[in-house]
Amino acid sequence: MRKISMKTKKLTVAVSIVVVLVFLVLVSVFNHGIFVNYSNELFLVCVLVVIFPSAILDYEHQKWIEAIEDQMSLLVRGVSESQETGLTITKALEKVVQNKMLSGPLSDEVHKLSVQMAWGTSFEDALVNFRERIRSPIVNRFCALVLEASRAGGTIKKVFTATSDFMEEMNEMDKETSAQMRPYIVVIYAAFAVFILTAAILVQSFFAPLQGSPMLMSEASVGSVDAYTDFFYKNMLVSAVTGGLMAGKLGERRVAGGLKHAIILSVVGYALFMFLIPPNWVVTV
Repeated sequence: MRKISMKTKKLTVAVSIVVVLVFLVLVSVFNHGIFVNYSNELFLVCVLVVIFPSAILDYEHQKWIEAIEDQMSLLVRGVSESQETGLTITKALEKVVQNKMLSGPLSDEVHKLSVQMAWGTSFEDALVNFRERIRSPIVNRFCALVLEASRAGGTIKKVFTATSDFMEEMNEMDKETSAQMRPYIVVIYAAFAVFILTAAILVQSFFAPLQGSPMLMSEASVGSVDAYTDFFYKNMLVSAVTGGLMAGKLGERRVAGGLKHAIILSVVGYALFMFLIPPNWVVTV
């Protein structure tokens, strides 16, 4: 669980794409026949190389964000209670950290916030820096409320008091929304399973028996089943990636959150296809 900067994420994507391109160039130079015999496997490897590192970084960063969001209500309540004793906002933030009311990454971020204010940074500027470092929806809402109240000439102590209950309600609403969207993720997985089953039935029970048979009202014959197998393999991988990204958007309201679903669907889908409709290189062995 750690913060991953946007620069690191972009660099990881760029490096992954470069690795894939170099790999494909080397394969084409040293053994071009691999593209013909193992095109589906190459497609799977390229997909995993591109999205797997990004999925790991996104998972780490999201855990860091969730750890902060889960404790935002404690931060607001702690500052509100400290200000009731007459402490300034800077002292209240320091007391929250010193009393170990917070733990993990939020404690470190609040410490940075209090240090900046102790060095002379205004409360508004320090809060903006706090928001930019975390970039979380819940933190953004909290900072927007406090900043608007401060700019409008309101009392910060009253804002923190009123916001503490609001933050808890927002956390509950986000958790409830995520729980309500889980059935839609199950629907995506179920639809993917139906696609795999349908493809297997078509290849084994429809295209395979018709292979080599003459086409209706034509001198040509039905082509090899290998072409249909390759088509379904590539279609499965594309469906796995797009379906996984859609699952992330529905479940976490983030497209990047679907990278792990894309990996799961791709690997499981290929394993099932390998068992139900073996690829060309397995059949010819």
